[in-house]
This record gives sequence, structure tokens and C-alpha cells, in this order.
Amino acid sequence: MKEQQLRVYRHLLREVNRQFNNASNNRAWATQLRLEWIAASCDSPTTADKNMRAATNVLSYLTNNRKHKELLATFNPKMCESDRIEKTARRVGLEAPKSYSNPDMPS
Repeated sequence: MKEQQLRVYRHLLREVNRQFNNASNNRAWATQLRLEWIAASCDSPTTADKNMRAATNVLSYLTNNRKHKELLATFNPKMCESDRIEKTARRVGLEAPKSYSNPDMPS
């Protein structure tokens, strides 16, 4: 059980570092994960099992989310920013506002 917990913890740290810490060099996510893991390890065995399942679910979500972003970047690289914003707004049921450009003003 301890080996599995250690393996999940290492994978979680790796995913957090890949997705959140490398881009911004902000260690807050890894620090928070470490504090939560230490606090959860002091619990009873029944809650430890529940926490282990939750950690595994979070790990699956983070890994699949990263892979999804990589696939989107690979297979949909030519989408311009305005198209991406419009599609994102439509996905959540909104309509992007029309941009206003004044032809009298120089750019």
C-alpha cells in the first residue's frame, strides 16, 4: 500500500510540475499538494483508502487533461485567436460580442 501511495504521490507531483509550475515557476501548487498529502497521511486507514482513490482520480484527470491539450495543439494548430474565443464561448452557451473598430482612428 505504501509503495502505491508513493507512486501516486510522485506522479501527482510530476503532473503538477508539468502543468502549473514549469510555465509560471510558481511552486505554490506543489507546496499545497505536499501539505495536503502530509495531512491526509495522518488519517485513519479507512479515510486513507478514500483519499488514495481521490488522489488517483485527480491524477487521471490531470494526465488526461494534459494529453487533451497536447492533441489539440498537434491537430488543430491553425485556429486563430478570434476563432478560438468564439468556439470557447459557444461551447459554454454564450455568444462572443462583436468587436468594434473605429475606421477614423489610426491603429
